[in-house]
Amino acid sequence: MKMGWFLLAFISLFLFAGVTLVQKHLLNLGIHPITFGLYLMAFAFIGFLLTAIVTKQNIIVPNIWIIFLILAGVLALFGNLAATYSFKLAENPGYTQAIISASGIVILFSSIFLFKSELTATKFIGVLLTTLGVILLGWK
Repeated sequence: MKMGWFLLAFISLFLFAGVTLVQKHLLNLGIHPITFGLYLMAFAFIGFLLTAIVTKQNIIVPNIWIIFLILAGVLALFGNLAATYSFKLAENPGYTQAIISASGIVILFSSIFLFKSELTATKFIGVLLTTLGVILLGWK
């Protein structure tokens, strides 16, 4: 049975929520954000490596992809560091996560130009509501 993108995204919603809650718990216990990130990435790397081995995934990529993979790695590093420090400082990790999740707005508009994606009126209203929600979260 092949799962569609929406079901997979819905499953990842709960999995990433679990990561965030564990992260906030460990930060409250005193783990340093860099230590947390190091262990998270190390265990994720081991998981991906084992999955690649079990599924016999070819991990060789064209040379031109390497620059994009390095860029993604650098963005992930600093994005995770910023998120982890924000989780540590926020009284409720949901505030931070809501703002991070609004990255979908940046992705949506960038995708229109980069990948020729469409934006319907209904989806545009959703973007406006998301934007309003992020503004309200940051409002003092």
